[in-house]
Amino acid sequence: MRPLRPIADEPIAIRQALEEGWRGFQGHAGVLMGFTAMLGSLNLLSCVTYRSSGGLLERGLPQATASALVLASGALLAFFFTGFWLLVGLLKGAERALDGQRPSLQPLLRCDGSAIARLAWSLLLLLLLLALTLQAGEASSWVLTLLLPRLSALPLWAAWAVVIYWMVDQVLLLPIAVLGDQAGLSAFRSGRRATDPHWLQALGLLLVVGLILLAGFLLLVALVAALPWALCTLTAAYRQLFTLPTATLSSDPWP
Repeated sequence: MRPLRPIADEPIAIRQALEEGWRGFQGHAGVLMGFTAMLGSLNLLSCVTYRSSGGLLERGLPQATASALVLASGALLAFFFTGFWLLVGLLKGAERALDGQRPSLQPLLRCDGSAIARLAWSLLLLLLLLALTLQAGEASSWVLTLLLPRLSALPLWAAWAVVIYWMVDQVLLLPIAVLGDQAGLSAFRSGRRATDPHWLQALGLLLVVGLILLAGFLLLVALVAALPWALCTLTAAYRQLFTLPTATLSSDPWP
C-alpha cells in the first residue's frame, strides 16, 4: 500500500483547523453527540462488566471459572470493538460535517469493519513502537547503572523524548487510517511525510486537541461534546494536507 502524499507543503494552520472543526461540530452537534453517548455508554458498560468479572488475570486463569472467563473475554472484546467503532464513526461524521452534508445518524452507525481493522492495526503498531522505545531506554539505564550510575537516568529521558517525538509525528494517524484508507506502516509513513517537516505545528495541534479532551475528562458530561469536537479538528487539519479544498460550510451547507 502506497503512503499518502501531502497535497501541500505548508504547515498545519492550527487556528483554521480549530475554527473549521468547531463549525463542523456545531452543524452536526446533535448527531455527533448522540452517537458518542450511544457508543460511549456501550463502551463504558463493557469496561464495568470486565472489571466486575474480575478480569482475565486478576484471579488467575486456573482459579477462574469457565463462565467468568467467557464473560471477561466477551466484555474485553466488546470494549475494544465499541471504542474503535466510536472513533471510526466520529471521524466519518466529522468528514460529513466538514463537507457540509446533512446531519444523519445512519452513516455513523454503519459498522465499517475494514476501517476498524486499519485503525486497530495502525494504533497497535504505534503502541508497540512506543513500548519498545521505553523498554530500550530502561535496558540502557540498567546497563549504565552498573557502569556509570550518575548517568543512569539519561537513557530514560532520551526514551521519553523519542516517545514524545513519535506521538507528535503521528498526530494525524487516526484520520489517515480511517479516511485515507491507510494501515500499519503505510499510515505511519504518511503521517511522518506530512508532519515531520513542520513538527512544531504538529506539536501545537496535539496540545490543542489534548486540552479539548482534558476539559472533557474534567467535566465527564462534557466529554460527549469534547471528543467529537477534537476529532472534527483533527479531520480539518488532515484535510489541509491530504485532500483538495472544498466549498466552505457557510456557503450552502445543506444542499
